[in-house]
Amino acid sequence: MSEIKFYFITWKDLHKACFKLAKKILDGKLEFDRIVCISRGGLIVARIFSDFLNLPISNFTIVSYVSVGKTSKPKIVEKLTVDIKNEEVLLVDEVVDNGATLKKALSYLKTFSPKKITTLVPYTKSWSSLKPDFWQVKTDKWIIFPYEVKESVNDLIKIFQKQGKKEKEIRKTILKLGFDKNQLEYFLEN
Repeated sequence: MSEIKFYFITWKDLHKACFKLAKKILDGKLEFDRIVCISRGGLIVARIFSDFLNLPISNFTIVSYVSVGKTSKPKIVEKLTVDIKNEEVLLVDEVVDNGATLKKALSYLKTFSPKKITTLVPYTKSWSSLKPDFWQVKTDKWIIFPYEVKESVNDLIKIFQKQGKKEKEIRKTILKLGFDKNQLEYFLEN
């Protein structure tokens, strides 16, 4: 297994990236009828953009995350329940990794006949097959968001155990990534 490089995002980092993107939308005088986000991670950034852009949020769920560093073919598991026909939609997610989820989302939303779909994500990867219309940070590292502490810790423990690391070394490595010591200890014990 090749070594995964990590990019730990703080709440402040996330908020700053979203604010810079919102300013691009506002300064460009772009107008939308609503934000449609890809749940789960997209819900969090959509709420931030809803605040900055004063837009309602609707969502649907696509699952493609397997574990740290691994994704699968995207599958829609919860459908959009609002009518977006003839609307200007801002499609929001937290990251575009390989582009498959965003492609699936665009294809799905087009079946609702919106007037226009504009894509926005705070984070993107250089190797993505699809570039969003708006993005703020490009990285080739696996991003760990501040709202996925427990699942990231659990995945990282499994990865490091497979690499033959002992418990003490695993704790030290995870703390170096930027995780809170109290949270780490709690999730290691439970």
